[in-house]
Amino acid sequence: MSENKNRSAYIFGLILVVVGLIFLLNTLGIATFRIWYFIIKFWPLILIIIGLNMILKKSKLWWIIPILVLVIFVGAIFMPEAVMRRFNTDIFIMDSNNGERAGVYQEDKEYDNEITNFDVELIYGANRLHIDRVRDNDNLYDLDLDYRNAQPNIYYKMFNNKAELKIEQSKKINIGLNSEIWRVGLSGRVPINLNLKAGAGDLILDLKELQVNNLQIDAGLGQLDIKYPDRDNKTIINAGAGNIKLSIPSQTALRIEANSVINNNNFEETGLIKLYKNIYQSKNYGEVQHRIDIKISTSAGNINVEHN
Repeated sequence: MSENKNRSAYIFGLILVVVGLIFLLNTLGIATFRIWYFIIKFWPLILIIIGLNMILKKSKLWWIIPILVLVIFVGAIFMPEAVMRRFNTDIFIMDSNNGERAGVYQEDKEYDNEITNFDVELIYGANRLHIDRVRDNDNLYDLDLDYRNAQPNIYYKMFNNKAELKIEQSKKINIGLNSEIWRVGLSGRVPINLNLKAGAGDLILDLKELQVNNLQIDAGLGQLDIKYPDRDNKTIINAGAGNIKLSIPSQTALRIEANSVINNNNFEETGLIKLYKNIYQSKNYGEVQHRIDIKISTSAGNINVEHN
């Protein structure tokens, strides 16, 4: 009985080591989203391993389980992309049709001087998103949305001087090297509340010329890069795992609260003062006009701040 318990503990420990290595490889940038696509597709293997462990732990074949765990780990890293693309589910489509796009949706909306507030909501499962300022200053927004299956759903309305834009990815989404790519340009002439709900992918938010007062990000796995303007802002980030880079103007005060299971950051190296266990702020927080307050909750990842 004791020997069986030791075997189960050994296998459980091995699984934890493998999961930890996956997180580590992702945060170091050695292996990025392909691992997570593998996990999304093959997560039932975890149940199979647990079941096999219960069946075989008392037999002479118990050694099959640790070998299987290692094979899955190697497969997650080294499985050829061509093989990965052949797997489909009802939600995630791994076949990229040899890299051909289904289409590109383009739209722009003329700016209305009556607008005093602009709410923007973007919802997608897997994507590469780039947000910056509109190309034409006479527009409220302009869109350039690459898609590989169904066209994204676009909703726009204006009511009582408040404009609302919602972009939602189709239910069947492509993931992998040929993910959909969205570019969303927003006007810098109106205050913006920006809400992003993402599954996996790169988020590049260049807000330097935008009036984003409130930013809410709920993301799963991916890289997040935000460039802030010199103005007041409140940001809430809930993320699964990935790398987060925050660029703050040196003349803007910063307070950041980071709660995570596994977290590597450069807060003190960049000059932030530690107030409490998870709260840091810049030396000029009470001295300057504009302040940026950021709350981050993440399972694992790197958080890098540039405050210069």
